[in-house]
Amino acid sequence: MKNIYLIPLCLLLFSLTSSCAVNPVSGKQDLVLLSENDEIALGRKTNQEVLQQYSVYENQALQTYVQTVGTKVARNSHRNNLIYRFTVLDSKEVNAFALPGGYIYITRGLMAYLKSEAELAAVLGHEVGHVTARHSVQQYSANQLTNFGIALGSIFIPGMNQASSQLAQLFGAVLLRGYGREHELEADRLGAEYLARTGYNPGAMLDVIKVLKNQEVFEKELAASEGREPRIYHGVFSTHPDSDTRLQEVVGTAQALTENTASANYVGYEEYMSFMDKLIYGDSPKEGILRGNRFFHKDLGFSMNFPEKWNVTNRPDRILLTAPGGGAVLQIGAEDINKKLTPRNFMIQRLGLNNLDNEASLNINGLEAHTGISVINNGQGSQPTRFIVIYFEQSAYIIAGTSKVASNLGKYDQTFLDTAKSFHRLTKNEEVLAKPLRVKVVQATDETRFSDLAKQSPLETHAESQLRLLNAIYPNGEPHKGDLLKVIE
Repeated sequence: MKNIYLIPLCLLLFSLTSSCAVNPVSGKQDLVLLSENDEIALGRKTNQEVLQQYSVYENQALQTYVQTVGTKVARNSHRNNLIYRFTVLDSKEVNAFALPGGYIYITRGLMAYLKSEAELAAVLGHEVGHVTARHSVQQYSANQLTNFGIALGSIFIPGMNQASSQLAQLFGAVLLRGYGREHELEADRLGAEYLARTGYNPGAMLDVIKVLKNQEVFEKELAASEGREPRIYHGVFSTHPDSDTRLQEVVGTAQALTENTASANYVGYEEYMSFMDKLIYGDSPKEGILRGNRFFHKDLGFSMNFPEKWNVTNRPDRILLTAPGGGAVLQIGAEDINKKLTPRNFMIQRLGLNNLDNEASLNINGLEAHTGISVINNGQGSQPTRFIVIYFEQSAYIIAGTSKVASNLGKYDQTFLDTAKSFHRLTKNEEVLAKPLRVKVVQATDETRFSDLAKQSPLETHAESQLRLLNAIYPNGEPHKGDLLKVIE
């Protein structure tokens, strides 16, 4: 047998593409298929896509505060040559994530559960760690090299379209599940290091993990009771089955940093809490407010009732309702009418529903509407779907419901129709209900108890648990006199 000399893959690709780069954190050679300029360009492009999916939270003082804290942490990172942009998103989701090139986001939903500037810095530092270690670029490169032939072919494709498309798919998975245990642990370690360098107590990283662990426990219990999948911050998602081990590892790192950096003690408790006062909690008025099963949208001027016990996912562009057990889905969206068409012709011309059956013209609380059943072909085959189009102001509200099993449409059809028929113009009395809940910061006394706060709270379900989570005293314990507490009003 002849001797076979294997050229290291990194050297082979380097000779073709200059694709091996020094990792800014480890100082070792990484096999990456994107230069730093490419990385920044992709981050810039994906940032535009993120801002199409999420609204920016309209509070300039809070935005400036978060940018200031994040910039201080990033200045002490391994890639302080980048210009980092920190943005608070108007979402009740408990989440934070980073794009390549220094675009970092945190939701107001996550900020509500933090209690100090150091904890905010810990979350931002964790996300900065993903950027500095180039985790997204590494993951993209690993995916490309799964098929070596595809990887080599992509190197010679001009432009960034293919890379951008694949990276967008990658981020979709990242936002749902995180980067994987190794990268998440490295981001925690880097975040704690950056906290110490900046003068914050790195122990805040532990406090954040405890907050997220408690949030995970509560969210899983709540999701199980509501028959839906849990929505959990990526750092403790499915790629981290043993959160206790992860916590122990980060504790060791943070404690070592604390011992070596005696000056890293700043917490910023009162400073942070001052920005929590009046923070929107839960649903945003931009996307509508849900009270029980009643939905109110002041900006758009309408209200409607949703089916009891159905799970509601309120997205910027549509509302998704899922039946208990996932047997049916109802989607609500809107489009400009533009042309003078009847609702029926809108369904045919604009929605392309040429095979309408069981159709009828409707008058829904004084509004012109039309309904019919059309067979839609999707990934699960042909699905009969109930469509209702309602004209309101200058928009066509499109309500579409289908069942998981095609033959079960009749089981849910009346529910779809009843939901659509509840659509009506927002009344004066309902305008009060269309206002969002907000955080109010109060000071605890000797008599303050969470059970009493829960009785006074407008929170409709699990009020005491939610208040405990907001104040990092979960699942039990009581506040001490003088503590600043977040309540909901």
